Amino acid sequence: MQILVPDDPVFISKFIAIEQPLLYSLYYFYLSDLDSTQAKLISTAYDRWDQIQQRLPIPLQWQITAAGDCRQHSAAGYVLHDLNSRELPSLYTMDLPLDQLHTLQACHSMLVQVEKTTGGPLAEALTELADQGPDLVDDFRRALEVMNLKAPQRLLEALQRAPAAGPVMTLILDEALRADYHDFCSRVVYVLSGGDRFTYTSHLALYP
Repeated sequence: MQILVPDDPVFISKFIAIEQPLLYSLYYFYLSDLDSTQAKLISTAYDRWDQIQQRLPIPLQWQITAAGDCRQHSAAGYVLHDLNSRELPSLYTMDLPLDQLHTLQACHSMLVQVEKTTGGPLAEALTELADQGPDLVDDFRRALEVMNLKAPQRLLEALQRAPAAGPVMTLILDEALRADYHDFCSRVVYVLSGGDRFTYTSHLALYP
C-alpha cells in the first residue's frame, strides 16, 4: 500500500527503537531461550523491519543508517512550501507491502500479550529491556500506527508526482493540500504523543 512517512525526529527515533534495542536484543541475546513460535515470529519480524527500512525514502534512510551526509533536500528532489513561502517539514511517499506491516503488527501483539504474563523467558527478557529506559513495546506500537495512517489521497497523489531525486524543486501546497497536510501531520503527532496534551502541543509546533 502507498503511505506517507514524515521527516519527523520522534517518528524516526521510535522506528529505530523497533530494531535497536528491541528486536536486535531479542534476536541476538534471548532467541535461544524462547519457544519455537515466539522465536520464529521475532526472527521474521526482524527481517521485515530491515526490508521496510530499505524501502524508506533516501532522506530517512540516511538518518537511520547514519551512512550518508545531510544533503536531505537534494536526495528528496523537492522541498515543501505553503502559499506564504514557509518551508514545511517533509513528507515522503512510500510503497509498504502489507505482509511486512502485518508481520510487525503480529510481533507487537505477541509482545503486548507477553507483557501481561507473570513469567516465561520472553516476559523476563522484556522486563530486562525495559530497565534500559523507555517503553519499547509502546514505542513499537506508535511507529506502526504512524505507518498505518491513511494518507489523504489528494496529498498522496501530489507528492507521488514530485521527483524522487535530482535537482531540488519547490513544491507549493495550495490551500486544499495545506489543509490535508495539516490534518495528516496532526494525526501523526497525536499518535506519537500518546495522548499527552503537552507533548502533543509542543510537537505540533514543529509543523507551522
